[in-house]
Amino acid sequence: MKLVRGSVCPDAEGLKHFSRRMREYPEVFERATGERLYEGTLNVNVGERIQIKEHFRIHGKELNEQEDFLFEICRINGIWAYRIRPLDAMGGGGHGDHIIEITFSRKNSVFNAFEYTIISR
Repeated sequence: MKLVRGSVCPDAEGLKHFSRRMREYPEVFERATGERLYEGTLNVNVGERIQIKEHFRIHGKELNEQEDFLFEICRINGIWAYRIRPLDAMGGGGHGDHIIEITFSRKNSVFNAFEYTIISR
């Protein structure tokens, strides 16, 4: 397990790409995770590059996208969550590995706080 603290990025830094993808293709995300996810992600700046530990992925063609989407199961303040890392053919994508994108199966007010502990399995 690795414990990491980070700060939620302001809403202005997100482009809402995951909200759109999750709204347009909810069945793809549900098939991959086994549950309906809350639309969108929180972008968390952890201040250092943290390489994703892939547990499973959604292939871009399933979402009509060029990138694949790697998923890592993690816990945020004790609640199960998913880190999603877009990955393009050149090995980049998304915001990079210092800003991680987190999604949950439901919205919860505990996530409005600015400190997160991420525990990767």
